[in-house]
Amino acid sequence: MKNKTLTLFIILLLTTIAISKTIHISSDYIEPSEKTIIYQGNILLKIPDDKLLLTSNDMVINKINNKWIDLNVDGKVHIEFENGIMEGIEMKYNIESQKGTIKNASVTINDSQSSETIFISCETLEFDLKNNTFSGKSEKEKVSITKGSIIAKAFEFWYDRNEGKISLSNNVDLKDEKKKLKLLGDSVSINTKDNSMKGKNVKVEIVVE
Repeated sequence: MKNKTLTLFIILLLTTIAISKTIHISSDYIEPSEKTIIYQGNILLKIPDDKLLLTSNDMVINKINNKWIDLNVDGKVHIEFENGIMEGIEMKYNIESQKGTIKNASVTINDSQSSETIFISCETLEFDLKNNTFSGKSEKEKVSITKGSIIAKAFEFWYDRNEGKISLSNNVDLKDEKKKLKLLGDSVSINTKDNSMKGKNVKVEIVVE
């Protein structure tokens, strides 16, 4: 119980002064030093201002330029943010900029331009929660994006939630069951509002019933 109380006090004090943001953290174990705070076991981190909740078992926060903003998670991590959920391993996150990376990522996010939910999985994900952008790439298995009747795969992608645009590149393989078409191409962009598409160097297969 003492460890949890100490954790909460240190983070509240330093982060409030440094970046005007209140952070609540509880964990089974804490090991603070001048520039690093180590957390282990049943970690729960909340940032109400950013509507962010994180759970994990191994986390380190480092002080950069006198600010406690460099957050690193080893092992599995679960993040709940406004409009979505992320899971994966080995996350790096800047508390101030709200930008980060996560490996073996899976994302579930409510699209801003439609009523559909978008599901994303990729080997390495880069995200900017302040600007609602997500991008990623994979070397072995392709990035997979599912939205309603659309299942798209490629080695690289970019998703701008605010603009309602998904861009896929590098060996795109897309299927749309509703439109009864299959598409292969170098790059494809999708407007999430109406699922309209544009592509380059594309081959299309249409199913006529």
